[in-house]
Amino acid sequence: MNELKKILLPVYHGIAMGVLALILGALWAAYMATHHEQLHGGFERQEAAQKAMEHEEADHHATTLGMISDAIIPPAVAHGDAHDADSDGHAEGSAHHHHQHSHTGSLAMDAMQRLLRGHIHFMGIGLLTVVMLIVVASTSLARRWKTLFGWTFGLGCLLYPPAWILMGFRTVQLGPEAAEASVMWLFGPAVLLLIGSLIALFVVLLLEWWGQRSTPSAP
Repeated sequence: MNELKKILLPVYHGIAMGVLALILGALWAAYMATHHEQLHGGFERQEAAQKAMEHEEADHHATTLGMISDAIIPPAVAHGDAHDADSDGHAEGSAHHHHQHSHTGSLAMDAMQRLLRGHIHFMGIGLLTVVMLIVVASTSLARRWKTLFGWTFGLGCLLYPPAWILMGFRTVQLGPEAAEASVMWLFGPAVLLLIGSLIALFVVLLLEWWGQRSTPSAP
């Protein structure tokens, strides 16, 4: 047992962060289960308010164009132009809403799915971090490099899932694409830490395998 502890000691901090990610994932799942209706209902009300605002803006735009047309164009022509402007205004509002590119037909559902992905990534990446750091500890790397792997894997697993949760809360207000862009400051470093750590570990394992293969066996 003491030998195992000695082996894992350089990556203990990373394993602790991986376990923390698992705990946060379980707590977030419990929160979503007990507040599902509250969260979903809030997103639906927010989406409905946004749609009403878009229609109101489109109607106001059409009314403004109609008033301008009445002032400078004969009424008979203005009536036709106002009708066209009204259609254009509604089309603009519809196009704006369509531009949201909802994957489920409802921005509220998109938001809930992203919140759920926060839980999934907490659990999945937390477990991945623990396993990968046990592999790191078993390599012949110097202690300082194992410690560095502990930080990169650990921080990556703690930064990536919250980005999904934050993006979920912003999805209805900003739209899916804009919400994703708004959390790239968190997504980017987390992805770089995780992908960079996996690639570096793969290279280390490949070099160790190649070194063992090149070493002649003792007679």
